[in-house]
Amino acid sequence: MKLNNIKMKNMKTLYRAIKITAGVFLLALLATSCMPDQETIGTTGKTFIKYTPGVQFSLVAIDAKTTPQSFILVNVKRDLPNATSLNATSVVTLTLDTDTTMIKKYNQKNGTTFIPMPVALYNTTPALASNKIVYTFNPGEFDKELKVTIPNASLFDFSKKYMICFKMTMTGEGTITQAVSDTIYRQVMAKNKYDGLYLLKGLHNRTPYNYPYETEMQLRTTGATSVAFWWPDVAGPGHPIGTADGISWYGSGIAPVIVFDGATDLITNVYNAGGATPITMFPTGSGSNSCLYDAATKTVYVSWNYNANPLRVFTDTLTYISPR
Repeated sequence: MKLNNIKMKNMKTLYRAIKITAGVFLLALLATSCMPDQETIGTTGKTFIKYTPGVQFSLVAIDAKTTPQSFILVNVKRDLPNATSLNATSVVTLTLDTDTTMIKKYNQKNGTTFIPMPVALYNTTPALASNKIVYTFNPGEFDKELKVTIPNASLFDFSKKYMICFKMTMTGEGTITQAVSDTIYRQVMAKNKYDGLYLLKGLHNRTPYNYPYETEMQLRTTGATSVAFWWPDVAGPGHPIGTADGISWYGSGIAPVIVFDGATDLITNVYNAGGATPITMFPTGSGSNSCLYDAATKTVYVSWNYNANPLRVFTDTLTYISPR
């Protein structure tokens, strides 16, 4: 009887083991059947052309100075999957957008106002030939660079937004990777050391606008040593005034521009870029009333008035926050 009990227990144990094994197998089968088909990468055995920075649009900021400056606008690269491709030849052509077709398309899509950077302001290495740059990747080559040199950035029209735009095409071994666009947009902006986003604090002495004001303000390069007030709150040039109810302004007709002495950082002039109303430093004279840029703290101190009226004086302190 005891023997029979042992046999029965062994048979039950074996039966449970078979059920468990079958269940595990069934679960594995179901899990496998529910898994999606694996997607192929689609790059095996292919040569791909790409560029860095690997974004369609990027900004290059340079100094607003008279001496030459050079930078890499773009690197064109060839990804090679095997030794056979390494021994092949690829030809990549960059065509400059001289008729502005591509830049106009970009402006329309993004609400911007870029214009082609005048070719008189820069030169390229390799040099443009019939508005094109042709790179031939011979066997063993996989990296080409496009260098731009700005001989004199002070010749920029700082009221304009410059862009260099190329269309990329290719022949021979490979294809342009879908990870990047075949149109390359590069904004080139010249900035002086006073350019940036600042915290503006100040006071106007004219009643009833003699209340403190505080707001973020951009100082935008207009020349090698000059910057204009550009107020983000109104999306344009201007300057705040303080009121009992908060911050207001006279309108874009009051748009100060500050001119510095680049060697001493003293302010030499303040004038109005926004209209006929005259703006001057107050008191007048270079660096008067401690009108200057403190490089150690990145702070601008400036006082100015309009209509030559000492009862219409603005006293401003602008503390640097970040690049704009």
